[in-house]
Amino acid sequence: MRFIARLRHMRREINLREGIAHMRRDMARMRGTNIWFFILYGLLFDTAANLWRPFALPFLNRLGGTEFHITLLNALPGLVAAIVLLPGALLFRHFANQKKATAAFILISRGLILVLVLIPVLPPYIRPMLFVVMLGLMNFPDALSQTSLQSFLGSVFNGNTRGQAIAARTKFGQAIIPVVSIITGLVITFVPRTEEQRMLLYQIFFVIAFSVGVLEVRMFNRLKVAEAPPGENPLCKTKSREIFRAIRKDKRFLAFFFPAIFFMFTWQAGWPLFAFHQVRVLQATELWFAIFALASGVSAFISGGFWQRWLRKYGNTAIFIIAGLLLAANAALIPFIPNVQMMAVLSLFMGFSAIGINTAILNGVLEATPEENRMVYLAFYNTVVNVSLFVAPFFAHTLYRMWGNMMALLIVCALRVVSTGVIWLVNYKRHKNP
Repeated sequence: MRFIARLRHMRREINLREGIAHMRRDMARMRGTNIWFFILYGLLFDTAANLWRPFALPFLNRLGGTEFHITLLNALPGLVAAIVLLPGALLFRHFANQKKATAAFILISRGLILVLVLIPVLPPYIRPMLFVVMLGLMNFPDALSQTSLQSFLGSVFNGNTRGQAIAARTKFGQAIIPVVSIITGLVITFVPRTEEQRMLLYQIFFVIAFSVGVLEVRMFNRLKVAEAPPGENPLCKTKSREIFRAIRKDKRFLAFFFPAIFFMFTWQAGWPLFAFHQVRVLQATELWFAIFALASGVSAFISGGFWQRWLRKYGNTAIFIIAGLLLAANAALIPFIPNVQMMAVLSLFMGFSAIGINTAILNGVLEATPEENRMVYLAFYNTVVNVSLFVAPFFAHTLYRMWGNMMALLIVCALRVVSTGVIWLVNYKRHKNP
């Protein structure tokens, strides 16, 4: 009876009408504040990304991509970010105006989208690899700008406001993502009559994404960030060697870092395996990828308030563990999905768990990093995350080649359960022996 009562309580918490009413009240209260500009920046960021990124896999498939290209599509961005993040973070410490530097890197990243417009007119034999390489290179400015943005979140918002800002940005973003994705998917699926017309539509959406990216930069510049006086940057007072020595001795940071990296590896290993199943087994088209995004986005939007309340009530570790176990269940269910319709249903479940884990990871890393030299801490963390992102798809591809997709996904499921258990164990010991 208690279990049934709890389910009813959860259903009330994630009610759609209540979620919309909360959204309206939140918008009225936050208008003109830093949270407001952060939400609008996030909406433009999500719009620019979802005009083309959800369709990267079917686009690669139409270019003639193989399973190896899909693996590289997941792995190369991590390699690029792993190479540039730490040097880039150290470079950022010397910019007197980090806000302008971050905006410049965002603009460079969006500008590289225009290069994708040229791919369909090139010789067919180089298209798949060039597309994969370009997506990897785009992660150079993107990784630096996003790491710098994470650092801003630690300084622009205090501990109480930060969780609210992250949750609100995620909640509003999840409202726009499915709308953009489904419109794009419908247009790409039903408007063109030939493959040439479909490629032309992809090119048009690349150009639109760049234009929205320009607006994104303008909104980012409206964030009110306290800058150091001209010629003075307090981030440069500490030498780089001393920062890394402090990282190695920072027990609070390391208690979050090692379990989180282990979990991230198990999470990333599932991505190419999901893609193999969707593209090769289910034969999903652009429209179905849009429907997957719609289902996931609606679920994430509805459940945003639920995760936010649970975060305040039970803390970040509890959210991490619950969402981690749900992601493990996703990996176990995927190989038994027989068609695209069932995949759309599972996407509802995936969206619910994804927003929970994203909230827990971002809030957790900001809690674990000190305000001083936070940029370098975050760069170190994101560098290792991206090394994991590079290695995990090849690990998954090896499992796929050895035992097939079903067994590979079940192994990933088991690893996700173990990594979630490690998170619980580390935090249990940390609180028992502070």
